Amino acid sequence: GGAGLWQARLRARDMMRLMNCVQCSVCRLHGKVATLGMNTGMQILLGQEGRGGDAARMHRVEVAALIQALYKMLSSIQTVRQMESELQVGACP
Repeated sequence: GGAGLWQARLRARDMMRLMNCVQCSVCRLHGKVATLGMNTGMQILLGQEGRGGDAARMHRVEVAALIQALYKMLSSIQTVRQMESELQVGACP
């Protein structure tokens, strides 16, 4: 409910603050973009009260971060599928 949603928002804010401690500027940027993308996705799904948000009210930076986060997830899924198929081929005599 509302308490879980509030906790999720606090965790997301903590993640953004944590990214400021990363020494490598490239890693910090990628971490912040990924975190913003995940936060944007959650905001669309849950909204302010847990009933969904208005995707039309997103800022262009949030849209770009969401697209980047989705691309990274898709790329990861494709890599896992490729590795699984290679393992299956290698496991069969």
